[in-house]
Amino acid sequence: MNGRFEINRDMPQDNRSDIRGIVGGEKKPDYGGDLARATGVDLNNGTRDISATGSFTTSGNECGEDLNDTGTEHLDTALDQFKEYNWSDMPLEGKKQAIADLATCVAADTGNENPPEIVFRDDMPDGSYGGYSPDSNTIEINQNMLDDSAEAVDTISHEMWHAYQHQCAQDPTNEKGQEYQEGFENYISPEYDFEGYENQMVEAEARDYAQGFKDRLKGVA
Repeated sequence: MNGRFEINRDMPQDNRSDIRGIVGGEKKPDYGGDLARATGVDLNNGTRDISATGSFTTSGNECGEDLNDTGTEHLDTALDQFKEYNWSDMPLEGKKQAIADLATCVAADTGNENPPEIVFRDDMPDGSYGGYSPDSNTIEINQNMLDDSAEAVDTISHEMWHAYQHQCAQDPTNEKGQEYQEGFENYISPEYDFEGYENQMVEAEARDYAQGFKDRLKGVA
């Protein structure tokens, strides 16, 4: 790991809420659930149908295995799709493709050797943006909550970082992986301690990582 894109991966004093959904003023945690009949994008394969009306191409090395200057250009190209002047009139299938493209860039940035499948669902609770499921190695995205492009960027980069954390946690020889494993083994659920849920290392770190992409989105021409 390195400081590509000038995204700070250290744990700062971050007081922003790590929320994938807010309904009626009530904060909701990351959504996780059964996959139902959703279809998804597999970042390990070249092409995957993600709707009944079309298929999108995702390349595992679209951004390059090492995101150097060329990879940075690819990231900016991916993020340009999320600019409001592009996003506002983009059809749903185009938004799904944009999310898949960004996920490919994040997978390359994190060096995730087994990137998760991106699954789009239309049966998730109102106000839930998405969540990562380590058991199935999938990121579920609520396709009914894609109006806000910045939230879409936040969700996919946040959940892709959780996927990376879980990958690292599988390596007992990795010191950081041991920290992640301990964090997940002692994970604080929001229904028991919401402040503790927000402030625990694995969540605070994911928020910080995602914020780097949101900040870069603001700077994309």
